[in-house]
Amino acid sequence: MSCPQASYWPQGSSVCTQVASPVAKEEDDKVGEVSTDCQVSHGQCNSFSLSNEHNHSQISELSWKDITNALSLANMVLGLFSIFCSFSRKSQCASWMLLISFLLDTIIGTMTRHLPVCSKLGAELNDFAVFTTFGLASALLLGVDGPLNGFLAIIYVLAASFRLCFCPTGGAPVSYKGLPCPYASCVLASTSLLTKGNTFILGCMASLMILFMIDQSSYPQDEILESESWKKVVYMGGVIMMFFSPFSLTAFYCLLWSLSYIFFPDALWGKAVCLRL
Repeated sequence: MSCPQASYWPQGSSVCTQVASPVAKEEDDKVGEVSTDCQVSHGQCNSFSLSNEHNHSQISELSWKDITNALSLANMVLGLFSIFCSFSRKSQCASWMLLISFLLDTIIGTMTRHLPVCSKLGAELNDFAVFTTFGLASALLLGVDGPLNGFLAIIYVLAASFRLCFCPTGGAPVSYKGLPCPYASCVLASTSLLTKGNTFILGCMASLMILFMIDQSSYPQDEILESESWKKVVYMGGVIMMFFSPFSLTAFYCLLWSLSYIFFPDALWGKAVCLRL
């Protein structure tokens, strides 16, 4: 009787093993399918979030490009208005437009250096705006009544062109070769406001600015809005005086500002003095 019992239990155990193994296999397959679905959904979520971040960065970069190009276009429009005022013999209004462009150009330079907005179209638009405003419009402050003033205005435009060819505004050099055009224009506009358009004094100042622009001396990047606090105070003082002070006081302030950069570039506006302070 012992032999049949011994032969019976192994058969039962084998039957139970054959019945239980398909159920466990089905459960393992379901768990594997669920984990695979979770991995696929997690990957889709990651790809979706990355695509959203990429689209957001593209939209942000595009908006900053549009703002920078709009400011460059506004700078050029101010230069065209200054040219129109010069032909209408309104030198005070023309000089006022150039001083506003001088302050606006500082903002454009800051955005170009520190924001991912570099584009070929924007650089060309900025160069054309600088040439129109700080080249042509500034030269017309000299007047074109006599042959001497007309010749000097042509030389000034050529000097500004020479300056832009060797140092375009689309780049970000450590230092400039020759006096930047906005500072030369600021000197002429301030002088025109202080002297009420005296052509002789303007001719002398224009000759001096031409020599500084074609000279190969190094001028540092002023970096007013991204440097020390006192430089930001100088800029904000110019903005406040532009809209809330008399023309003569604003012109004197801008003239001192430009002359300090021209005659003391490294002592006041260079990076060496920034590190020392």
